[in-house]
Amino acid sequence: MNLPRFNDLNAACDFCGVVPPDSLIAGQLIRTPTLSHRRSKNGYIRIFSDGAAIVGNWENGLEAFYSDKSGKTLSRQERAELRRQSEQRRRETERELRTIREGVCQRLNVFFGADYGAYPTVSMEWQGTSRHPYLERKHVEPTEAMYECRRENFEAYFGKDYQRLPEGRLLVFPLMKTGAGVVSAQFIAEDGSKYFLRNGEMKGAYWPATFNPVDRGAPQKIHIAEGVATLLSVLQQSEQRSGIFISCMNAGNIKPVAKAMREQYPLAEIVLYADVDKPRDGHQYGVGIEKAQEAQAEVPNMKILVPPFSDSDIQRFKAITRSEKAPTDWNDYYRIWEARE
Repeated sequence: MNLPRFNDLNAACDFCGVVPPDSLIAGQLIRTPTLSHRRSKNGYIRIFSDGAAIVGNWENGLEAFYSDKSGKTLSRQERAELRRQSEQRRRETERELRTIREGVCQRLNVFFGADYGAYPTVSMEWQGTSRHPYLERKHVEPTEAMYECRRENFEAYFGKDYQRLPEGRLLVFPLMKTGAGVVSAQFIAEDGSKYFLRNGEMKGAYWPATFNPVDRGAPQKIHIAEGVATLLSVLQQSEQRSGIFISCMNAGNIKPVAKAMREQYPLAEIVLYADVDKPRDGHQYGVGIEKAQEAQAEVPNMKILVPPFSDSDIQRFKAITRSEKAPTDWNDYYRIWEARE
């Protein structure tokens, strides 16, 4: 193992820039805050059965090995040199990743603009093609910013060995980033399976449901949802509202997207349509609400809306879907509302 070795756990944590945990449990991966972001969980400690541990920091890429039997404590100069080497490796990795992502963006732009690449879902319906099965199940309509392809279309531009996608019709959602254009894509198969483009940039990227802001005469707002089905439901049901409707694609991306929207639209109200996920052990809320609240703490003038599921709603949803799955998002809520009518 070529990691720097410490015989003091606090020294290993200090080297990596993470906060030492209150307790250690052998065999577990413990998530811990970093010294730079004490509200995060971007540090980690893996404890082995003999008491040794791997300490790491996902933010700066530093890792260290701890054991009270290692018999060596690095000097200040040695720790500084190891940090210098790690920082150099991090910069080299970032440069390589930027080069890869630049190539991905170039291929994406061709893919979305070529005749044999991705084609607009709306135009397919105009020509008599049936609605995509995923949209049918979710009871949502396509927009002009949504595309389709098949695996052979994708492979024609990215190659057969780039990323394995399923057969059949694939919905394609171009993911944008403010100031950078299209940086990635999400694919949804007929069975609802979701795939993010390999090597695409995700942090702060989002899918806009429409090319231009929706103007219905009401004050403009930024509407943010996690998934595309939730966003499309909100867009369809919000006839009295106007503004920009975007999906951040997953809970971990809520805060970066909300902050980017606030920077771009400093005066607009932001409305986040949060998912009601099952809480993890020891947590009051599920990850959807937790991440929404984290974003709200840093984004001024942001409102969180949570679907109000009653016990009868939950039973109605299970009957609709013929499953034991509980409803979690606004798409589920509107489907329940349709069943009431």
